[in-house]
Amino acid sequence: MFGLGMPELLVILVIALLVFGAGRLPEIGSSLGRAIKGFKEASEKREPEPPEPKEAKAEVKPAAGKTCPDCGKTAQPDAAFCPGCGKKLS
Repeated sequence: MFGLGMPELLVILVIALLVFGAGRLPEIGSSLGRAIKGFKEASEKREPEPPEPKEAKAEVKPAAGKTCPDCGKTAQPDAAFCPGCGKKLS
């Protein structure tokens, strides 16, 4: 537990008792517990993502690829050679 043994934990508890007093320690412990519980719940809960604007949803049409005149395969628009036969595209 973080390299702390029982003697170290007892020293920390005694110092906390002296600093805060016996009446205040339960309040501090409960508020610390609530804070940890709230943090865990917030980290587990995911908020729904906001909807995307209509402009971002518009489908982007792919650019028409080049067609090889010899074998008829379609290549990417920026391709210099046919992926099927390897001949140079015009």
